Amino acid sequence: MANVTRSARNGSGGKAVPHAASRRAPSHRRTAPVPAPGAFLESVANSMRQAMVALDGRRKIVRSNRAFERMFGTAGQGEKLRDLFNPKGLSDLLKQAALKGEPVREVEMEDISRGLAYVVTAAPVSEPGTNARMLLLIDDVTASTEQRHRVVANSRLVSVGEMAAGVAHELNNPLTAVLGFSQLALRQDVDDVLRRDLEAIATEAERAGRIVDNLLSFARTPASPSDVFDTAASIQKILDLREYECRVNNIEVVTYFDPSAPKTRAAGHRMEQVFLNLLSNSIQAITDGPGRGTITVGLVAIDDRIRISFTDDGPGIPPEILGRVFDPFFTTKPVGKGTGLGLNICQGIVRDHGGDIRVESHPRRGTTFVVELPVVAVDEADVEESPAPEAVNSSYTMLRILAVDDEPAVTELLGRALGGLGHDVDTARDGAEALRLIHLTDYDAILLDIKMPGLGGPEVFRCIDGLRPDLKGRVLFITGDTVSPDTRLFAESADVKVLHKPFSLEELRRHMDGFAIAKDRRISALRTGSRPDLGAGLTRITRK
Repeated sequence: MANVTRSARNGSGGKAVPHAASRRAPSHRRTAPVPAPGAFLESVANSMRQAMVALDGRRKIVRSNRAFERMFGTAGQGEKLRDLFNPKGLSDLLKQAALKGEPVREVEMEDISRGLAYVVTAAPVSEPGTNARMLLLIDDVTASTEQRHRVVANSRLVSVGEMAAGVAHELNNPLTAVLGFSQLALRQDVDDVLRRDLEAIATEAERAGRIVDNLLSFARTPASPSDVFDTAASIQKILDLREYECRVNNIEVVTYFDPSAPKTRAAGHRMEQVFLNLLSNSIQAITDGPGRGTITVGLVAIDDRIRISFTDDGPGIPPEILGRVFDPFFTTKPVGKGTGLGLNICQGIVRDHGGDIRVESHPRRGTTFVVELPVVAVDEADVEESPAPEAVNSSYTMLRILAVDDEPAVTELLGRALGGLGHDVDTARDGAEALRLIHLTDYDAILLDIKMPGLGGPEVFRCIDGLRPDLKGRVLFITGDTVSPDTRLFAESADVKVLHKPFSLEELRRHMDGFAIAKDRRISALRTGSRPDLGAGLTRITRK
């Protein structure tokens, strides 16, 4: 019945249609040859993106695919795997898979000597006709791992920056009191020994304020690459930040800054990260080596480039690892002391600016890191120095002043310092008390802390704007919070004057002289019937 036909009415005109089973392929057609199973599996293995290698019971190579050979070189049969691929943890992985008798999948490993990262799967096998006992699948994940590490490092920097901002805000209040009260004491009739002590206290308080400000620079929003960048000032800031560490480790820092080096355009925050990392490496090289030495920091202008160098006289970098210091994950530091990403990140930052970074080192002769940045044209208006504040004679006009701060030591300082200048001073510890006093008294100047429990400075200022807009120009904000986005946004949008903590008594006096000039102009205008320029005197003073 092989030739049974069926009738179909599907448009064939009633003609009989052969059953499918009766159709035969034309004799001239040929089917493609089916590859032998071994050849087919080898073809599949060679098309894989993953490196694959089969091992015998002694961890010698039985077979490998092309991806393995591209990654690690040609693998001869019987060659030991560890001669080609031996990241930390591989031996434990093979033992675990052999003991379990089942695959152990996707274990992350790093080959520190090569600066590479892998994900490895080990699976026991028994291939007929061979002595293969273990199969490894290897993915090179260096790029994705590096990106993940950078994300983690950046998130840690953000967290550290936020913490530094909070700590700095808390430090600026006591520093204001220490600096201010020491300067108040210096105005008294004291003996020479006590005067020297008080001068030392004031000097160290100012130094602590600069250190806090340098720390806060790492918590501020990174500048864009188009910002005007003063390389010498940036390097000096980093040197000031690490000055104490160098001193206690018997490290002398020598600098040479070419006075002709021009300003350029760069992301200052990111470049300061580079300088800090290079300086830290130099410090560590000396402390881990001879224990004392010299770091030389140079800045020169060469044609259209700026060259910065950090040179230490430490033990140097061995030649066999010198070429790998910029590789991701490569580090000579002990476990827990470094991730091996520092110099790699520095290299990325410098290259993002169109520059270059390199290292020169000789055993027992020290190490030099050189950074070269292109000089990007800067408009003269951008590099023009801020004009010095106009000289203003101390005013003897008495002011009625309100000082508002939630820190008792700060309000005490303001009361005594301003009272000593002959002014009439009221103090308040919160925003609600300040508004009550403002409602009752016509103040010539209002010193207002930005961050306070309850009603903060911005809220008090908005109330003043609604109730007594004529007082807005008489407000001077004082704050130790210099990096908070809310603080910066408020200061910029409200166009207010800000005195940053810790401030000196001389800075405070100059601001009060500006308010006194504004008061004199108001009084003069009332006498003549003209409209006073209420902000002129204050603007001139607060430009400092």
